[in-house]
Amino acid sequence: MFQCIDAAKIRGKLIENEFVFVTLITSKSEYEEHLRSLFENGFNEKNCSFVFFDNRKENANDPFESFNRVLNFIHAQYVVFVHQDTRFIFDGFKDLKCKLEKLSDLDPNWAVAGNAGGNYDLQKKFIRITDPANKNLKTASLPHRVHSLDENLLILRKSSLVAFSNDLHGFHFYGTDLCQQAESRGYSCYVIDFHLEHLSSGNKDKLFDQARTRFIEKYQSKLQTRFIRMTTGRICLSGSLLLSKLFNNKHTLFILRKTKLNHFFSKK
Repeated sequence: MFQCIDAAKIRGKLIENEFVFVTLITSKSEYEEHLRSLFENGFNEKNCSFVFFDNRKENANDPFESFNRVLNFIHAQYVVFVHQDTRFIFDGFKDLKCKLEKLSDLDPNWAVAGNAGGNYDLQKKFIRITDPANKNLKTASLPHRVHSLDENLLILRKSSLVAFSNDLHGFHFYGTDLCQQAESRGYSCYVIDFHLEHLSSGNKDKLFDQARTRFIEKYQSKLQTRFIRMTTGRICLSGSLLLSKLFNNKHTLFILRKTKLNHFFSKK
């Protein structure tokens, strides 16, 4: 089907193609089903290369460090960071290429795109997906500019030279981090109308909470006070420790979402 590249065996050789797909895998069979869906919908070795990080024995490769490392060896127009449990059974290669070209016409300054995310409005999410909770979900007119993207699908425009933070780690918040890194360099991020199936609705565990704390601690002193809506929840970033503690309390966030008072702080 495809000749995939084990990231552990890359030894200085450039990976060159129009698209390069990068995936952390914990299940060979699930990854093979993912690849089969790509192959059946127009993604092939003429236009795509496929790189994987093998986490089947242990989660030795985290996305922040691993994805940054492989970016050094990729020469492509687009780098697609994608979960192994996604299935490209609705839209195919021509659809994705067309949507990205139209996005470039709309905003030549975009750096990151995906199929689910949020902005500074705590009440809104922008999603195009089928998952266990939703079938053929489209929550808004797309494309729509966002400030956070879900990690099931992240499309990086390689020419932007945007990368993940080198002082964060773990398996959560790297999509939001990539968006913040892009915006800090003057780029924009979007949810596009690209429909795929994701076999999971997400997993918020203790590791998620730890990653959330690390993310807030990194960015709270670097940005003006703002709220960010993600597909997995809401956070406040503020240089004020008092505001950060207050507004990252789930009860306060609930009140803000209901009253829309967060717009007072939101970046325009």
